[in-house]
Amino acid sequence: MVDRRMTHPRCRWKGEQMTLVDEVKSRLTIVDVVSDYLTLDNPGSRTPKALCPFHEERTPSFSLSVDHNSWRCWGACGVGGDMFEFVMRADDIEFKEALEKLARKAGVEIQDRREDGERGRRAQSSALHQVNEIAEEFFYRQLTGASGQPALAYLESRGIDAQVAKRRGIGFAPRGVNSLLPYLKSIGADSQAVVNAGLIVKGQDGGWFDMFGNRITVSIRDPRGNIIGFGARAMGDAQPKYLNTHETDIFNKSQTLYGMHWASDAIRASGRAIVVEGYMDVIASQEHGFKNVVACMGTSITPQQLQSLAAFLPDDADNPSSIVLCLDADQAGQEAALRGLRLAISEFGRNGNRNSPIDLRIAAPVTSENGVAKDPDDAIRTDSAQWVASIDRADDIMQFVIRTAVGRHNTATDVGLDAALNEIEPYFERLPPRAIREQRIINALGQQLEIDADRLTNLLVRQRVFRESSNSASTDAQTRRARNGRQRQAQPIVVPSAVQAPWEITLLACLVQHDYAIDHAAVVEPDHFLDHSRRDVFRTLRSASSLDECLELISGQPETMNLVDQLMNTPISPSEIVIEDEAAVIQIAKDCAIRTRREYLKRNKKKEVQLARENGNMFREEDMVGAVETNRQIRELAATQRVAPTR
Repeated sequence: MVDRRMTHPRCRWKGEQMTLVDEVKSRLTIVDVVSDYLTLDNPGSRTPKALCPFHEERTPSFSLSVDHNSWRCWGACGVGGDMFEFVMRADDIEFKEALEKLARKAGVEIQDRREDGERGRRAQSSALHQVNEIAEEFFYRQLTGASGQPALAYLESRGIDAQVAKRRGIGFAPRGVNSLLPYLKSIGADSQAVVNAGLIVKGQDGGWFDMFGNRITVSIRDPRGNIIGFGARAMGDAQPKYLNTHETDIFNKSQTLYGMHWASDAIRASGRAIVVEGYMDVIASQEHGFKNVVACMGTSITPQQLQSLAAFLPDDADNPSSIVLCLDADQAGQEAALRGLRLAISEFGRNGNRNSPIDLRIAAPVTSENGVAKDPDDAIRTDSAQWVASIDRADDIMQFVIRTAVGRHNTATDVGLDAALNEIEPYFERLPPRAIREQRIINALGQQLEIDADRLTNLLVRQRVFRESSNSASTDAQTRRARNGRQRQAQPIVVPSAVQAPWEITLLACLVQHDYAIDHAAVVEPDHFLDHSRRDVFRTLRSASSLDECLELISGQPETMNLVDQLMNTPISPSEIVIEDEAAVIQIAKDCAIRTRREYLKRNKKKEVQLARENGNMFREEDMVGAVETNRQIRELAATQRVAPTR
């Protein structure tokens, strides 16, 4: 890319600013802070000492390091940190309060810094919006040019001509010398904004290339109409078939609803939001006059997306608003919708923060004459009246959940009944039911299952108590992790390209976030990991009885502590896959453990081959036996690994 200062008129570069934490540290020393709490011996030395304030002692074991601006207790506590961690521990407050307290002591105007930070964020967002606008214009020109003719022909087969493509932000991203990257260079686009917007990505060879190549592109806008990212469909057999902009400062897939800038007014006016899955479904809806349609950009709707829709739906108790899900017609799509709704509703609640409830419904797919289900795009273009009728006949969410859960499990058995009720329970607002509607559902479900309504209520209450206690235990564990990881500002670790091995990171993230997963990584040894910090984390996790104990054991190893901080928040699967149960976590841990050992064996094999070459391609007999055994283990591991997780 060109020098970032040589920018296109619509892109501006903004230099980095000192953070509030950095500014406080630049104005205060560890001695300044601790002196407010303790009487120091030799305060003018490089390592003043004091009685530790965190445990009883007669001989000072608490010391400061002026050179490192830090403190440590060398006695019973064995803890240490910077000035913020000292104030947090001494005053029993959180990081934010400690920062504000020390900022006041340092004479830093917090409000001014917040306003500066907000202005900086707005400027950065504006720069990302601008480069996305440039990209959209480029993609459209390519669609209507020579290289875009196959893409345009495909779009026309789906009822989208060049005028519709222009109106709906559709384009084409070519490959090669005419791709986006050379164009951005030619106009002097801000390289940092281009990278931050996710338009180009870095390859394994260190070079930069277009995020989207040989794909039809669709602009994704926020409710105000700003372009925040792109979706892209592959031409041909390239995988993945659909690709989105990765998460950026302005784009988060789980929080975004495609088409909201077109649909918001109609959603307000009608009191109904129709949610489909794909971009083309929304575009077909809008082009055929159905204005209150948006897409969740995946098989599952998220709590954040429900909250976003709720903000646009009128809160009128006399005329309740509704959200109708019109998702994939196949069984996998229906099951994915159910999983997504279960998670979404458990956080969102049936009422959210509203005075009136939102009626959640699921529409049955439109079918052709021979019974084949149609996607909304196809249904709207071929028989829009039938599609509207399917929306009007949409099932109440409880009807859908009960029908799906009871149909999936053998409720004549205790195990099957328990599994079905486990899926149904989260959708009841209150147990025991207080609303007449929910009591009627209980009565009808009891008759269907041939269970007395009171007994059914007790079974559902038991399911809820178990779920809520499990959620509470999980939340408590996360809180302990946050306190132990404590507001330490995790810095990115620069790792050589040969040490990236993402399956190792995924495995360690499983072990850090789910302590039961360690039992399913038995095939791995510490020396199987490429990076010494990863080896230390794995070795300590295996020997410690809990994450808390692990953190204590590595407290004197900053790089290893930093890695654990990152692992606490590292996704253990692609964002579009929801990890919702212990079995899924265990499977991922097993797969990654097998991959870690297999790659270790493959590295050893390469070393053996290299050694043989250096010795005239001669193998000793014992080396041959070892090589055969290594090959056998590699084949067995490859056969037992379900997938090759690379995140």
